Amino acid sequence: MRKIKLFPFPHVEIRISVSDEMERDYWKCRESIRRAVEAGDDQKTFKCEECSWKNVKTSECNGMCAMNGLDEQMRGGKSDGTNREE
Repeated sequence: MRKIKLFPFPHVEIRISVSDEMERDYWKCRESIRRAVEAGDDQKTFKCEECSWKNVKTSECNGMCAMNGLDEQMRGGKSDGTNREE
């Protein structure tokens, strides 16, 4: 399990506990999107209904997995270029 922090707006911090399953699903989804784009297809093969992130949402319509800065955090970087300590 790893902890990810996102800072989407000033004075707002979002913390996510990412399980091993969530990490695997995230990368499966990203690979599925990459393949669909390369093939010129608009359908990814990994469906959101099958994903462990499906109930982790910022709103009724938006999954946390699509949040700005998450991809960089999943790769081990910082989402906003700052060094924020707890």
